[in-house]
Amino acid sequence: MIDLAWSANNARLAAPRRYGKTSLLKATLAKAADEGWTTVYVDFFGALDMTDIASRIETAYAEQLTGRLRQWFTSLRRTLRPVARVGGGPVSLEVSTTEGAGNALTERLNLPLRLHERDGQRVLVAFDEFQDVLTAANADAIIRSQIQHHGTAASYIFAGSQVGMMEGLFADKRRAFYAQARPVALPPLSALDLGEFIAERFVVTGKEVGSALGPLLDTAAGHPQRAMLLAHELWTETPPGVVADEEVWAAALTNALAASREEAKTIWTHLSNAQRQVLVAVAKNRANLYSTAGGASRGGSRQRAAEALEAAGEITADTDTRTGYRVVDPLLAEWLRDGRSSQ
Repeated sequence: MIDLAWSANNARLAAPRRYGKTSLLKATLAKAADEGWTTVYVDFFGALDMTDIASRIETAYAEQLTGRLRQWFTSLRRTLRPVARVGGGPVSLEVSTTEGAGNALTERLNLPLRLHERDGQRVLVAFDEFQDVLTAANADAIIRSQIQHHGTAASYIFAGSQVGMMEGLFADKRRAFYAQARPVALPPLSALDLGEFIAERFVVTGKEVGSALGPLLDTAAGHPQRAMLLAHELWTETPPGVVADEEVWAAALTNALAASREEAKTIWTHLSNAQRQVLVAVAKNRANLYSTAGGASRGGSRQRAAEALEAAGEITADTDTRTGYRVVDPLLAEWLRDGRSSQ
């Protein structure tokens, strides 16, 4: 992604929840900072409206700029249109009109130009959970209308966990951001790299992963956060100086499933019946995903359910399976296969 930034291109990164997206973003920004960029990370998760979007951008600059840039921005922000609805200080007034909120957002979107004009430094901005800007009507069009003029002064990384919405934002010709950022894939972690890392971490702490490494890698299926959780539970269950085995692994897996059960139940609760049927079928790798006793209408319902689950990042295409999909979260898949216990 830094290479794209150096060439004055924008990048977009879409990945399901808990897939390491934000960690990768922050690591990229840290590396860019080492290479001389000014970097800013803005999280739009749960953004309510245009005023909220503008406020989050301003707060990110205020909190993340350092040294002389922070002092400069402390003065500059007092010249910006106020955006907050409540509170004190320079942002205490309420913006009550859409036009006013749009103007306030425009000012904050152009902060990279102000920074570049000040000291010539290029700015790399990461907008995380970018799909949430859609909560504010026309916000994406305003953002596009400003940053398209930033040239070499700034580059952007747009990231989001709602895979379908991110795809719609950048691949739909009717949207303002159509073809405005190059997609960056975030594939599962390599079993070789993951295995070497886990084995090394066990050794340096006086333990050995032993024969438990194989089932751990199989269960994790390259999922970054779940691999971390499984490795942590295995490490915790392995006494110092002991080599982990299948028995220790079984205890670790039980603990990991218990830790993720509430999340699995929450996901399940918010699914339609057709989506639940599809999710279980994918987890169990059943053939003929859309073929049911209910006929064509039931099959069409399941197809729409599969599309919705894929857009939400719960399942992803996989040509190596009978269903053509796999469940993204391997611990959710285990819970589904185990009968979906509430305890």
